[in-house]
Amino acid sequence: MKLFSEQDQSTRQALGSHINQRWSQLYELDKEWSERALKYLLMTNSGGAIATLSFLGAAPAAIGMLGAKIALLVFLAGVVLVGVAVAKTFHHMRNLFESWKTEVTSYYEDRITWQHLQDEDKKRAVADWWDYGIPYASFACFIGGCIAGAWSLLTRAGQ
Repeated sequence: MKLFSEQDQSTRQALGSHINQRWSQLYELDKEWSERALKYLLMTNSGGAIATLSFLGAAPAAIGMLGAKIALLVFLAGVVLVGVAVAKTFHHMRNLFESWKTEVTSYYEDRITWQHLQDEDKKRAVADWWDYGIPYASFACFIGGCIAGAWSLLTRAGQ
């Protein structure tokens, strides 16, 4: 494929339109994940603190329950894992955006071709196993915390 300056005017406009569309898309992803990260972390940390404090305040005997302690630790690990997953996604989106900006500049300066720009963008947009493993580990912590909490309550109720 030809360099940017070798393209005819209509092709340059079409490619420029595509570049602007992609730029906007990546900017919105970056912005969205930044906002989600802050909102989600605030929600999970606040919700976990309120639930734990409410339970301990309502049932002081829970302090001595092994299952309640395990549930709390597992829920906290899940919250930390969610924070790590959100942070990783945020940084990945930021990298996509920053790399796109850099390579678009290279394209406009005739240092790379349109095909190279597209190929590199596709390579960067691939998810790795961490993108799935961390959230699933957090979900496993949620289920484990629920099981530990239920076990603690059910064994205590049977006494």
